[in-house]
Amino acid sequence: MPTVHPFYPINEDKKTREERVFHNNPKCKVGHGIQIWERKQSTNNYRLCPVYAGLVGE
Repeated sequence: MPTVHPFYPINEDKKTREERVFHNNPKCKVGHGIQIWERKQSTNNYRLCPVYAGLVGE
């Protein structure tokens, strides 16, 4: 599965801890919809976007 450098939206810290996620899959529509200038490169110890789990076999 191709990946991109892990990133999260700059406003992710406004969510509850349980809702915070990072993205690293170029096929994930949630992550793809986040503008480049609204991204921070890191996982920030957030959990992986749950949409990724559905894309693992693709």
